[in-house]
Amino acid sequence: MTDILEGGCLCGAVRYRAKGAPLRTLVCHCRFCQKMTGSSFYAESMFPIEAVELDGQLSVHDHVSQTSGQAVHLHFCPKCSTTVSLTFDRWPQLRAISRGTYDDPNRVDITSHIWTESAQSGVVLPAHTDCFAQARATLEGTPLEATRHASPVDARPTA
Repeated sequence: MTDILEGGCLCGAVRYRAKGAPLRTLVCHCRFCQKMTGSSFYAESMFPIEAVELDGQLSVHDHVSQTSGQAVHLHFCPKCSTTVSLTFDRWPQLRAISRGTYDDPNRVDITSHIWTESAQSGVVLPAHTDCFAQARATLEGTPLEATRHASPVDARPTA
């Protein structure tokens, strides 16, 4: 049986079904994600684009990444403005689903934290989870080494 993850926007005008387990679920602490969410970070699950079925109309805002120079497309409900997903010119085969939009967000475990060097004060990085100061890989695609903490740590420790 195929695992199905369902969710939608705040007002219910947009719903989705994601088939199969996500490739990864991560928390991004970059300034773009902070501004996009109006919060400390963005949690997203990555799926092959064909694994996600959308029901309802989404509006799109295009943003050019300062790091890669390529567009990130924010897909949001035109009625309630919930960011439901992201797509990427850099990775056209992937769709990110906003973890907070799942009907049950706790069905999906967070596997890594990225851009931790931009994390806001008060953010705690969990133990035994891959953490990256910036991205998980170079722009050329070479994987970067993760840091793992034995116990939870403050992302912005005071001196």
